[in-house]
Amino acid sequence: MEYIIENEYLKATINSFGAELVKLVDKDGINRMHVANSKTWNRVSPILFPQISRTKDYVYVAKSKQYQMPQHGLFRDEQFSPISQKKDEIVFLYEDNERSLEHYPYHFSFYVTYRLVNNRLDVICKTINKDDSDMYYMVGGHPGFKVPLYDDETYEDYYIEFEQNETVSAMQVVDGYLANVYKPYLNNEKIINLRHDLFIPDAIVLKNLKSTYADLKSKKHDKAMRFYFKDYEILAFWSLNDKEANYVCFEPWNGIQKDFVPEHEKMGVLKLKGKESSSYTYSIEIIK
Repeated sequence: MEYIIENEYLKATINSFGAELVKLVDKDGINRMHVANSKTWNRVSPILFPQISRTKDYVYVAKSKQYQMPQHGLFRDEQFSPISQKKDEIVFLYEDNERSLEHYPYHFSFYVTYRLVNNRLDVICKTINKDDSDMYYMVGGHPGFKVPLYDDETYEDYYIEFEQNETVSAMQVVDGYLANVYKPYLNNEKIINLRHDLFIPDAIVLKNLKSTYADLKSKKHDKAMRFYFKDYEILAFWSLNDKEANYVCFEPWNGIQKDFVPEHEKMGVLKLKGKESSSYTYSIEIIK
């Protein structure tokens, strides 16, 4: 079921299936989000938990046992419960159940809050460990933004601009999987010009960024989107390498998968002690 929150600047539509943001319409009536389709990408803004990326044969090791874990975790095809709603805010809840325990042996509550503040949408992910023992997990977002916005533009008219100049390496894909191998990507630069072949063989995965936000801009007009990710260690960018793929994803990640290792050895994995909770926020601001 779809739910709408709105204010004088923005109107957001969220589907309880996956608690997924599916539309973000600005005051000019333009939807800034990708429109899901079976040809280029059938999702819009999935939530990533408790795994990011994937392992060979989708094997996830936890509590000294092997489980099958879907790519990017459990939530993309799960129903969330709306537990509160105001005009400009909605909160969804997912709790462990028989299905989740088949893949992930922890008892938890996961809240997703969508909150409009003027021309900004905050997406707040809160995890509660219901067990007495430690819980290991990863969390992230995967929102896809429409590129281009207008019919008289091309994908190559758009670019990503960081808050600050960056000197950073990109994590590499080895044998089809992200690995702890890096290649220089930006050298005191702040601009990434978009083109589809940037995403060969896969996402651009950057960590240790100085910036707290990155903008999505066009060379042809002043409409822009600002993406805040300061709560997250990694920011990845992705699109399908296809001329018909009219979107780019900004992906804030805390944690990334490694093959066949205990959960506490995964890269950047998060840990919650018994009964503890944590919250991480990313935000989408419509500048124009």
